[in-house]
Amino acid sequence: MADLDGYAVDLGGTKLAAVSIVGGEVQDVLVRKTRSEDGPDVLVRDLAHISRAIGYTPGAPIGVAVAGKLDDHGLWSSVNHAILKDLDKLPLVKFLSDVLGAGVVALNDTQAAAIGEYRYGAGQGVPSLAYLTVSTGISAGFMLNGQPLHSANGMLGHVGAMVSRKGGRHCGCGRVGTYESIASGRAIEAMAAEIGHGDLSCGAVFEIARAGESWAQKLFEDACAAIAELCANLAAVLGVERIVLGGGVGMAEGFLAGVRRYLLEEPAQFRPDVVPAGLGKHSAMFGALSAAVGKGALS
Repeated sequence: MADLDGYAVDLGGTKLAAVSIVGGEVQDVLVRKTRSEDGPDVLVRDLAHISRAIGYTPGAPIGVAVAGKLDDHGLWSSVNHAILKDLDKLPLVKFLSDVLGAGVVALNDTQAAAIGEYRYGAGQGVPSLAYLTVSTGISAGFMLNGQPLHSANGMLGHVGAMVSRKGGRHCGCGRVGTYESIASGRAIEAMAAEIGHGDLSCGAVFEIARAGESWAQKLFEDACAAIAELCANLAAVLGVERIVLGGGVGMAEGFLAGVRRYLLEEPAQFRPDVVPAGLGKHSAMFGALSAAVGKGALS
């Protein structure tokens, strides 16, 4: 990573973060709340503002990773409309190029994270890799035979919208029984509220689960089981050998162990190696900057 220098921004469903990277090392970090409730214009202004606040100046390489669907025309839309509100075909790439300069590269956040982990993290040396983020929402990025996988319409990788045999709840994407409606942080908080435990964060629910409360343990175990099922499905469809697990839920204490435990219930050929993100919460930023400087960028 010694040759990686520049800036990166990552906009997720909950947090907006920016870093400067010098010689492959994170130097400065800024974190803000994602103000999705204030509409798309505020989101893009916040992206531009935090980029400048971290020290970016026109001409420097900068990669921008965003949750949601970003198509080949640079149009940005939400998939789960409860997470990113009123976001439909916003010309993100044009806006960022106008305000930050022609050198900006934007891509989906989990696609960026897959590139980052493949080049610099837990995916090194593995030809077929998925990066799976379990956070406010659930999505995946893929590296197959050393190449990033993408679709022109930007939908590829939104695996949280796939339906689980364990599901039954309505999802913000419009489907019923999705992985995102079972195992995302937003869903866990909603289910806790529905059974009388409102105003608890997903992290707090997991702490209560570790303390032995049965209702919280069930939410935790159901989430682990659903993600194990999803991992098996990704192995069946794409032949991925390793899945790098990231995101606030995915990296929570005990979650990876739970996923591995439920994965043992699957036939051996559907058990990919599931490992923690080697770059921690910076996976998407390393991948986005790597794309911006032409390393692992999409063709």
